[in-house]
Amino acid sequence: MKKILVVDDSAVMRKLLSDIIKKEPNVSVVDTVENGSLVVQLLRKKQMYDLIVLDIKMPELDGVSVLEFMNRNNYKIPTLIVSSEASKSKAETLRALELGAYDFVKKPGASGEATVTEFCEQIREKVQCGLKMTWAVNFVTGDKAYAAAPVARHRDGKGVLRGMQGGNIIFIASSTGGPKALQSVIPVFPENLGCPVVVVQHMPEGFTASLAARLNELSRCRVKEAEHEEILENGVVYIAKGGHQLRVKAAGAKGYRLTLDRDEPRNGLRPCADVFLESLLDTGYQRVICAVLTGMGSDGTSGLLQLKEVKQVYAVGQNQKSCVVYGMPRAAVQAGVVDVVVDLADVGNMLTKMVM
Repeated sequence: MKKILVVDDSAVMRKLLSDIIKKEPNVSVVDTVENGSLVVQLLRKKQMYDLIVLDIKMPELDGVSVLEFMNRNNYKIPTLIVSSEASKSKAETLRALELGAYDFVKKPGASGEATVTEFCEQIREKVQCGLKMTWAVNFVTGDKAYAAAPVARHRDGKGVLRGMQGGNIIFIASSTGGPKALQSVIPVFPENLGCPVVVVQHMPEGFTASLAARLNELSRCRVKEAEHEEILENGVVYIAKGGHQLRVKAAGAKGYRLTLDRDEPRNGLRPCADVFLESLLDTGYQRVICAVLTGMGSDGTSGLLQLKEVKQVYAVGQNQKSCVVYGMPRAAVQAGVVDVVVDLADVGNMLTKMVM
């Protein structure tokens, strides 16, 4: 039986979370507490948990402080954050992800039953994900790259894409564990990167703006949340806006522009990597350099399969050892669309070499 600790300052939310989790097989909510100080006390008493569901905003000791304590004392317990819509909570949620929380769920708002239903589904799904994954608070590095599929057709004798002075775009897909993983990739890019970079990270609306702002602080390239109808520029990293589908379209002499819309989610995802990759089919981009990072599911695989039929595509997959969840990269590897699998620490340099 898996043991769960639920932490929230609201008695109503503690009961709701407990009721949701108790419906899962082989899972037991063994403790519920109202603040981070009590979490610290439980951990110091050697209480053992398979997963912690943790609120951010709490009296005495908040969720971020709990994660800082866990990091300092090497408590390697999968932690799922529950977060409010508040602006400050968004920044704190991102900080929690940096500190090792594997994912987060937004608390339901006041918009009615459907929002609560969606919240319940996400809690169940992400709790099960946390219980199944191989956990590490910090990403492990050091694995050597290995060939995962036959090399791409458009190569020189050394196995590196050449002739990439124009018509290039870098694309990155990530989900669970992605906000932290992106901090190991985006800051590696040089300021004079010779192409645009587009990132689809599965996050709700509002949180992607905070993610872009944080990555911009850490990076030499400019990093921003994508805007409707803006023109793609070399050396700029565009983070797909949460709650929207992102596509690229021709903009005449200006090059290419991004479009945002609220089309239906694809496989429950908005933004969806497959949607963006499919939009590249009708553009003049002939060379697409991709990275598929940590995350649940298989988003990105279908789009890469289609692109590889008509364009020069070089795809990098994050290795299992450095993934929080080895879902999306595994799906891409198994489909034969990944050219090389590398440790997270090597992804940024590898993408850069493809275009510089």
